[in-house]
Amino acid sequence: MALSVMLVGGIVLFGWGNHLPALYRVNDNLPMMTPVAAFSFIFTGAALFLVQPAKLSALRRLAAQVLAFGGIALGILMLLSYWHPLPDQWLGRGLVSLQVFNLSPEKDSLQTAVAFILTCTGLFLLSLQRPILISVAQWSAFISLMLLVTVFFGFAHQEDMFAVFTHERGMALPTATAFALVGWGIILAKVENGFFSIMAHDASSGLVVRWVMFLMAWFPPLLGWLPVLLVSDWLTHTRVESLLASVMVVAIVLTIIHLAYRLEREERLRTQAQEEAEQHQTELSRMVNLNTMGEMASGIAHELNQPLAAVANYASACQRLLSAGEDAQRLSEPLRAIQQQALRASEIIRRLRTLVRKQPPHKTHACLEQVIHEALHLTKSSSRKLNVPLLLELDDAVPDIAIDTIQIQQVILNIVQNAIDAMQAIPIQRRQVLVRSFVPAEGWVQVAISDTGPGIAEELKARVFEAFVTTKGKHGMGIGLSLCRSIIEAHGGRLWVESEPGQGATFAFTLPV
Repeated sequence: MALSVMLVGGIVLFGWGNHLPALYRVNDNLPMMTPVAAFSFIFTGAALFLVQPAKLSALRRLAAQVLAFGGIALGILMLLSYWHPLPDQWLGRGLVSLQVFNLSPEKDSLQTAVAFILTCTGLFLLSLQRPILISVAQWSAFISLMLLVTVFFGFAHQEDMFAVFTHERGMALPTATAFALVGWGIILAKVENGFFSIMAHDASSGLVVRWVMFLMAWFPPLLGWLPVLLVSDWLTHTRVESLLASVMVVAIVLTIIHLAYRLEREERLRTQAQEEAEQHQTELSRMVNLNTMGEMASGIAHELNQPLAAVANYASACQRLLSAGEDAQRLSEPLRAIQQQALRASEIIRRLRTLVRKQPPHKTHACLEQVIHEALHLTKSSSRKLNVPLLLELDDAVPDIAIDTIQIQQVILNIVQNAIDAMQAIPIQRRQVLVRSFVPAEGWVQVAISDTGPGIAEELKARVFEAFVTTKGKHGMGIGLSLCRSIIEAHGGRLWVESEPGQGATFAFTLPV
């Protein structure tokens, strides 16, 4: 666009310098482009060329702004020449040393002067590279193009539309063409950053806008030029208009058909992509289900380990009592405990299945203190075996809350058992597990379980709640804490860990009242 504008200005100057009126007037009945206007278009085209890159260097921006100011100054001189002879003398003799400017007997039209001022102002705004200013420049150029459509239609009908409305000589056909090129150059120079960024989109909307803009860019100038150039004794002005109108209709119809086929193809590709995405989602869901089944199996194995270990311990106690010749009355308590642990194992399986299916917990109002005592009762055997004392600090102000007691007991049991296992390498006199409950804020209760073990490394602390991440090496599955977090979050609470290497660890969770 920029080179085309400069070429128009150069051709007109060449026409003036070699006395070729066809290059600046087209024919004797039409307004002419003056040498000053041609020289101004060289300024304008150069400024448009300089602002086109996405990123402008400081030197290139400065040069574009200087040229834009030059175009604005020439436009102002053209405008002032209608009220004072001095600007006209500067334009005709004093501006440059080229004597061709003395060949112009007429001044530029008022519309041309105003158009130069507005166009070069738009180029200056483009050089600033700010989105809002780019949009202003683009809209100004677009409105100017719509006004130029009136000029081209006027030439098609042999009417000077500016003279009709203002009683002043209007714009020359080469001048209108050059301004059209500048206007489209302003819109396209930064199209991706301004209001017309939709033209740069690859979607159907961008395609439609590009074709519409293409028709708007070509048909008005053709409508202005062809009747002027092709009129003869046989090919009258009316016939040229009729032929051009027919060509325009055919071009519009072909464009619409092309767009329809393009949109239909894009819709077909979109539907195909959607079907492939649905198929991929189905396969992904299947893989997730398989993975969930694996996690559920690991979780069941992990969670059932504690009640089954308790069953084995109580069964061993029964055998020792029988071997010692104790009466049957002494067996009633361990047998009842075996029955309770078997029922507990069955309940764990049911609750784990519910958890994997993402069903809500089965909540009942319960005393948190009693839930903690029942959970810790199941760890007495292992805590005594490893000489780990269990300490309690339970706040009486903790209210009853709605929880799934089995799931919350599983969380407490899992964390306490992990704490006991973590202290096997710690001296006996330093081993300790502290379980606290309190009200940290209104509407919440909190349980904190602290140990005096080796702590958790910083790089592992952020991942300790992920599935299959364990600190127990080959002895751990890495599923317990992941399930614990799922249970607490399903209750609307939060589970986290605080730990320093060598200083033990504290696992805490909150539950809403």
